[in-house]
Amino acid sequence: MNRQTIAAFLFSAVVSLGLSATAKAGDIVVSPTFAGSNQTAPPDTTDYEGIYYDGSNTFPPSGISIGTFNFTIPTGELVTGATISGTFGDVNYPVTALTDLFVLGGTIEVGNCDLNPDSTYPPCAAGTVDSSLVPWSYTFSSTDLNNLKAAFSGGSLDFTAVQNSPFGAVVVGTPSLDIQVTPEPASIFTLAGGLLAIAAFRRRK
Repeated sequence: MNRQTIAAFLFSAVVSLGLSATAKAGDIVVSPTFAGSNQTAPPDTTDYEGIYYDGSNTFPPSGISIGTFNFTIPTGELVTGATISGTFGDVNYPVTALTDLFVLGGTIEVGNCDLNPDSTYPPCAAGTVDSSLVPWSYTFSSTDLNNLKAAFSGGSLDFTAVQNSPFGAVVVGTPSLDIQVTPEPASIFTLAGGLLAIAAFRRRK
């Protein structure tokens, strides 16, 4: 096999590897392990219903632990994006107390149910006409992804809330964390380098 043929073969192999890596890009989708709340029976155990405050109880602390997302990023996979989503309210209660949702120790806000500019309650807190749940969703920016590197590496991401009204409870339907991954380019070049080394060795022989 001459040099040109070897080069053409290696080029074709590297291109094929790149296409294969792209084809294997995928998603890791997980729901959180919930922290303790007033959940008592299904389906509450698959949603989050916090402690109910009626105005006479002491108002809750600013940070409420909803739960933790646990996952595993496969070796050689690179996180290219992530989205977190869910609903305010669940199948039992289609509303929530005024609430802000966070990950990463309260540093990244991913959802909120706040008063309207005219101080009226929004559908997530007042309810919708058809009693449907109000969805929320957040796509992490490149800056967020950089800040989340340690969490992705450790396979764990906390999910917390701040309750902003001293009446009602934080109610969140089953949230979902969708992490997009793809094989790291470095692994492709490493394999390509191995092919080149083998070809060079065979040529010397």
